[in-house]
Amino acid sequence: MCRELEGKNAVVTGSNRGIGAAVVKKLAENGANIWACARKPNKEFEETIKTISEDNGVIIKPVYFELNSEESIKKGFESIFKEKKNIDILVNNAGIGHAASFPLTSSKTMEEVFSINTFAPMILSRYVLKRMTRQKSGSIINIASTAGMDSNAGNCVYGPSKAAIISFSKCLGAEMAPLGIRVNAVAPGASDTEMVGIFANIAKEHLLHRSAMERLANPEEIAETVVFLASSKASFINGQVIRVDGGSQ
Repeated sequence: MCRELEGKNAVVTGSNRGIGAAVVKKLAENGANIWACARKPNKEFEETIKTISEDNGVIIKPVYFELNSEESIKKGFESIFKEKKNIDILVNNAGIGHAASFPLTSSKTMEEVFSINTFAPMILSRYVLKRMTRQKSGSIINIASTAGMDSNAGNCVYGPSKAAIISFSKCLGAEMAPLGIRVNAVAPGASDTEMVGIFANIAKEHLLHRSAMERLANPEEIAETVVFLASSKASFINGQVIRVDGGSQ
């Protein structure tokens, strides 16, 4: 069986649950070795990635750091750089949700959302580009959201944080293209993950009816799009945003 990413090395953030866990599994199934990043050591997480590693004959190593601390990110990447391997793929998946009336949203909350959803992926990309620019190859995939493209009440912080990462993806894609590095974003609609619970003040029926297919996305469906963008099949796709929302209504 031909595996699209055989021998490639990937960094995936937020890899212990939801879309990130699905991305790790799909990348491994396609032959990629992975640095699976999460906030804190977790035995269940390590057992899961060990099983995925053994099932697919790839190497998966846990890396832990806090996304709201550049010093923590730096230490995490020092452990990755020590291995002296190419970094072919970066999936900036980790993020936090938020839904609330804007006048009731504190400055601290706004800073936290942008720190995790916008600034952390930018910092992570800068670290990875140290290796990718020397290789003159690589693919960066940012997990954005349809919330960064659409206008909805209660979304005045989360939406702009994802809109910023969409703009970042387009700008960085234009800047890095001459060096053989592609940058794209995936914008999921409402997905069947823990983050949906953040939007408890929005009726689930409303979320379902926003999609023409009238259901939530499975994390695996988002992960398949990530694998495609990371592969040579997407070799001429750069600076783009792919909506995975079942058809927006």
